[in-house]
Amino acid sequence: MLPQVSDQIQLQQRLEGLAAELEADQLQWAAGFLAGLAAAGRPANAAAEVQSAQTLSIWYGSETGNGRGVAQRLADAARQAGHSVDLASLAEIQPRRIAKVSHLILVVSTHGDGDPPADAKALHQLLHSERAPRLEELQYTIFALGDSSYPDFCQTGRDFDLVLDNLGATRLLECREVDVDFEPAEDAWRDEALGAFKSLLSDQDQGPRLQVVRPSQVETHDRRNPFQAEVLEVAPLTVAPSNKTVSHLALDIEGSGLQHQPGDSLGLWPRHDRQLVEEMLEVTGLDGDTEVERNGKRQSLENWLTTGLELTQVVRPFVQAVAERSGHSDLSEILADRNAFQRWAEQRQVIDVLKEVPMELDAEALVGMLRGIAPRLYSIASSPLVNEDEIHLTVKLEGGRVEQDHEQDQLRAGVASWQLTHLAQPGERVPVYVEANPRFRLPEDPDRAIIMIGPGTGVAPFRAFVEHRQALGHGGRNWLFFGEQHRRTDFLYQLEWQRHLKSGALHRLSVAFSRDQAEKCYVQHRLLEQAGDVHAWLEEGAGVYVCGSGQGMAADVHEALVRVLTGQGGLNREAAEGRLDEMAAQGRYQKDVY
Repeated sequence: MLPQVSDQIQLQQRLEGLAAELEADQLQWAAGFLAGLAAAGRPANAAAEVQSAQTLSIWYGSETGNGRGVAQRLADAARQAGHSVDLASLAEIQPRRIAKVSHLILVVSTHGDGDPPADAKALHQLLHSERAPRLEELQYTIFALGDSSYPDFCQTGRDFDLVLDNLGATRLLECREVDVDFEPAEDAWRDEALGAFKSLLSDQDQGPRLQVVRPSQVETHDRRNPFQAEVLEVAPLTVAPSNKTVSHLALDIEGSGLQHQPGDSLGLWPRHDRQLVEEMLEVTGLDGDTEVERNGKRQSLENWLTTGLELTQVVRPFVQAVAERSGHSDLSEILADRNAFQRWAEQRQVIDVLKEVPMELDAEALVGMLRGIAPRLYSIASSPLVNEDEIHLTVKLEGGRVEQDHEQDQLRAGVASWQLTHLAQPGERVPVYVEANPRFRLPEDPDRAIIMIGPGTGVAPFRAFVEHRQALGHGGRNWLFFGEQHRRTDFLYQLEWQRHLKSGALHRLSVAFSRDQAEKCYVQHRLLEQAGDVHAWLEEGAGVYVCGSGQGMAADVHEALVRVLTGQGGLNREAAEGRLDEMAAQGRYQKDVY
C-alpha cells in the first residue's frame, strides 16, 4: 500500500537528505540495493534473518537512547574492521532468533528498579522461562548501562549475563558495567570487545558497501559533540503564588543539522552554578586552580566541578568512597540498608555529605570519588514543521535556594533545571543534542484518534503532537488530559490549548487540578469520570500516550485504563491487561515516563 501524501513528502525529504551526502557511485549502488529489496518484497532488515556463522550480531535494549548510541558506534567500528554486522534493536528481534546466532554483543540498559527496558522485555522473559533454548553455540559479551543512583545498578545486564551462561553460551569477555558517565569506559571496551571476537570472525567480501561520506564542512552533532544552541527565550509558565517554577524555553538550532520528530528529547550538558562550586571549594579547603587528570583529560579542579562532575546527586559509589576514606561507621550502616540509603541520599547533595563527614581530601582524591556528570534529557515541546529552526522545552525547577540562619542561602537545586530557569539568558549558548525516541511516535495513520495523558511537564511532547498533526492536516481527533495543582497558577500553555480547541486542532481537553477542591483530583480520576467516552475512543482504534513521572502517575493511569476496560468493556482484569499489552505491541499504548 502506498504511503499517504504527507508521508511521501517526509520520505522524499529524508531520501533527498541522504542522497546529498553520496557520491555518484554510491548513489548507483544505493539505487540497485533498494530496487533489489523492492523486487524481493521485503524490508531492509529482513536480510538480517539470514546470517552466516561469521556475522557479528550487535543487539541493544535502550530506554533513553544511550544503548542505541553505544551499539551504533560499535557497529561502525566493526564494519570498518571488515566484519559482517547485524545491528538491531531488541524491539525488532524475535526472541527465539537468539538460538540461531553464533556471535553476540548485547548492549542493554537497566530501567527503574532493576527492570529491563521495554524493548528488551520479551527476550528477558524468554530466557528466564522454561521455554528458553539451549545456547551452546553462542559466544557473547555484554555491555551493561546503569545509573548508580538506583540500588539495582546494571541489574538487567547482570541478569542477561547469568542466564546466557546458564543456558550454555560461552562468555568471551566479562560483562562490562558502566555508569551514566560511560564515554571513557565505552571507548576502551569497544576495542577490547572487537578484539575478543576478531579471531572468530573472518574478514570477508560483502560486496559493495555503502560508505556515507559526509562533506567536511558538515558537522554531526550528538551526545559526544553537542551543538551550542542560542537561548532565544525563557518565559514563565507558572505565576505567583504557585509553589512551582516552570518555564518555557526556545532555543535556536539554525545551521546545526539537528533533526527531530515529535516524541524525541533534547539532551543538555549542564553547568553548575558558581555559588555551588565555591561552596565545594570552601568546604574542602581546596584550590580551584589545582590541575587534576581524569580519564586522560587534565583541567583545573574548578572546571571539573563546574562542568565535569556530578554534584547534585548522591550515588552509592561516592558514599562508599567517603565511608572508606573517613571510617564513618554510620555511613556503613546506611549503605547496608538499600531503602534507608535511598531515603538518605534523596535528601542530600554531594556538598551536604562532605559537610556531615569531614575528612582529609586533596583535589585528585575528590575528583576520583565523584561520578562524571551526565546530560539531562527534556521532552521536545515543539514541532519541526512549525518551528523549523527552533526547539522548545518545558522545564520545571527542581529544588532551589535553601534558607540558612546567619549565613548566605545555600543552593540545592537540580543542575540543569536551575541553569535553564535561572541562569540562562537570551543570547547565551548551551550545549545540546537530539536523543531520538522511536518508541514514542505519532500514529502513521493520519485519521487515527489519540488520547494524550500528560500531567505537569509531561504535557510537553503533546504540545508538539498537536502542532505537528495540525501542520500536516491530519484528521484524527486529539484528546488531552492535563493535571496540575491549581488552575489559576499552574495551567501550563492554557491559552494555546484554548486556541487549539477553537481551531479544531484539539478536540477535547480534560483537566484535573488537584488542590482546587477539598478532595484531590488527578488525571486518572478524569479518565474514570469519562470512562464511557474513553472506551468508545479505544474501541474505534485510538492510541494512548502517557508522559510524565514514573513514580506513581504511570501506574495509576494504567490502573485507570484497566478499570475502563473492565467496567465499560465487560472484560475481567486478566483480559484487560492483555488488551493493553496488545495495544502496546501495536504501538497504540506508548509511554515516556521518567
